Amino acid sequence: MNLYTGSLVLYAFQTPRFYSQEPKWLDCKKFSRSALPAADARWLLDKGSLTSHLRRVSHGEFRVEVLSQRWQIPTLSERRLLGMGDRDWGLIREVYLHCHDQPWVYARSVLPATSLVGRLDRLRTLDNRPLGHLLFTDPHMSRDPYQICQVATAEPDATGETNTLLWGRRSRFLLSDHPIMVSEIFLPAFRPW
Repeated sequence: MNLYTGSLVLYAFQTPRFYSQEPKWLDCKKFSRSALPAADARWLLDKGSLTSHLRRVSHGEFRVEVLSQRWQIPTLSERRLLGMGDRDWGLIREVYLHCHDQPWVYARSVLPATSLVGRLDRLRTLDNRPLGHLLFTDPHMSRDPYQICQVATAEPDATGETNTLLWGRRSRFLLSDHPIMVSEIFLPAFRPW
């Protein structure tokens, strides 16, 4: 399945020629826990490793499907979050996180070229290994608070509705003071832990 040609299209995460505006990311502090749907708040605001949670809840039936990994200039809001200039390039990695052979999460990571130095150079060649595992096992990792959004899908859901709203979150990780951004959109097949 591919974001551009597959059955689920997330306009917010396609290259600029495919969408007219980015999603509106808001600081999670602007949402009271009661403002979020009760069933969603627990996993949307969880500070642990999503990869670990997915492995546990799927009883090991977890895998990463790499949709694309390419060098490009990130979106404006991504550059601002990462402190990048308008012409700074980053390695952009888009994946599905599958549980029980279904895509549960779409993840987009932005790794600025200036962050991929020294021991972090290994992040250039993740292949189908989860980035989350490497982030959460790094003793020099810190994470900023989440930003949250809702994005609409372009395809009808199981009930035939279009523009289904999906919850998403993103945050900036610092690895030895080198920033990396990870955004995660929770797809309709997602089953919270």
